Amino acid sequence: MQATFHSLRGEKSALLLLSTPFSFQRTPVYVPARAVEGKEPGDILDIPDNFKLVPLTGLDEDNNEVIRTTKNGIELKTLVIA
Repeated sequence: MQATFHSLRGEKSALLLLSTPFSFQRTPVYVPARAVEGKEPGDILDIPDNFKLVPLTGLDEDNNEVIRTTKNGIELKTLVIA
């Protein structure tokens, strides 16, 4: 898998656009900002094979774990070690 570094999102996160050679679609993926240190927007990153795409989770106001979504209800994604 490869990803294009899109932008930093605040101080802690970076947005990548994940792609494969078998699809025209690019999937937005949030990763820690340290993953793109020294990179510029538009740079291509090779994602190691031992990572998989999963929903991004967080805590709501009642400290319950929930899947984070966009304002339109689309699940946000992140990478974890498989």
